[in-house]
Amino acid sequence: MDFGKRIKQYWEGEADIYSVCIEEELGNFQREAWKKIVLEYAPKKQCLDILDIGTGPGFFPIVLGEEGHHVTGIDITENMISYARKNVERAGSKANLLTMDCHNLEFEDDTFDLIVCRNLTWTLDNPIQAYEEWHRVLKPSGRLLIFDANWYLHLFDEKLREKYEENEKKLIEKYGRKTHNHKNNVEGDALSKKLFMSNKVRPQWDLNQLIQMKFSKVFSEINIVDQVWDDMGKELNATTPQFLVGAEK
Repeated sequence: MDFGKRIKQYWEGEADIYSVCIEEELGNFQREAWKKIVLEYAPKKQCLDILDIGTGPGFFPIVLGEEGHHVTGIDITENMISYARKNVERAGSKANLLTMDCHNLEFEDDTFDLIVCRNLTWTLDNPIQAYEEWHRVLKPSGRLLIFDANWYLHLFDEKLREKYEENEKKLIEKYGRKTHNHKNNVEGDALSKKLFMSNKVRPQWDLNQLIQMKFSKVFSEINIVDQVWDDMGKELNATTPQFLVGAEK
């Protein structure tokens, strides 16, 4: 099977688990925490045209849509979009939700004020092509906000692997779970060893790529865990702190 199709098939099977995670986030402090950090860096405009790339089960369309912004959410997996539509409708929100490959966006140039992307870029076949596409559809002075982590760098870094395994033992003893709680952990680990981003040191890699493109400025927060995670989340992310990397067109 083609590697890209294999990745897509894997995430089709993870949609229900991620929808449960979204429901939990919507019901606790993370709803406002994520909204706050996104709007802190967003262009200052009363009604933004926002593209949520890798929308999954629709978290950002709900929390940003309830602030009056126009949100388009895309995901390559049909199951994720199906859950997103149900979740957005249940929340009483509105959003344009589409199945689409983020490497080849079906939008005109200069369409969006803001692009947000959470926990997706590590899965991309060709992030450079994707970032170029995202730059293309941003309006002048529009902003790109990427939230991600070095989820699988421990597979390529011995010292980090030791810290990761030590932390994982603590998680199993305390919570009865591993760091990554996927439906198919075996396939997830197998794919992660082959992904382009897994051995890259980020956000440094992203910053270098964005600088080489035509963005007028780039910026980063190397650890946003305290802003968006509860105590359990902080323990889960102890060796893989979530970062923000951004750019302005």
